Amino acid sequence: MIQSKLLQDTQQLTYAGAAIAVAAAVAKSKEIAAPECIAVVDAGGNLLAFARVEGAAVLARQPAVAKAATAASLAMPTGGIPFEFGANLGFASQGGIVNLGGGFPIIFNGRILGAIGVGSGTTEQDVAVAEAGRDAVLAALSTQIN
Repeated sequence: MIQSKLLQDTQQLTYAGAAIAVAAAVAKSKEIAAPECIAVVDAGGNLLAFARVEGAAVLARQPAVAKAATAASLAMPTGGIPFEFGANLGFASQGGIVNLGGGFPIIFNGRILGAIGVGSGTTEQDVAVAEAGRDAVLAALSTQIN
């Protein structure tokens, strides 16, 4: 009988890491005067932290979470899938995969630790706010490791 490994060695973002991402994203949202919904998930797409900056569209809550889960699942930023394929993926996954810009995986040392998703502004605003959150976590991880 072949011996199989029964457990995975994984690293995932914690709430503390998610809080760093949310704080930086909220600050960027306020800096550019674009109220946003911000969601951070672990590598499995499970919600760790969420913030809604005052004035953000209430209906942007679920798209922000879906962007984060999609980025974690696909290990790539959201919004780059060709329209027809992205629409089919969205339909097939019952809305679990979204093809709207504003979701970024958080990848450190080649591992997907989680992701951030932002919604309520323009695509450019969502992307800027998500990048600020992602970059803050990566900076914190770099200083913690070094």
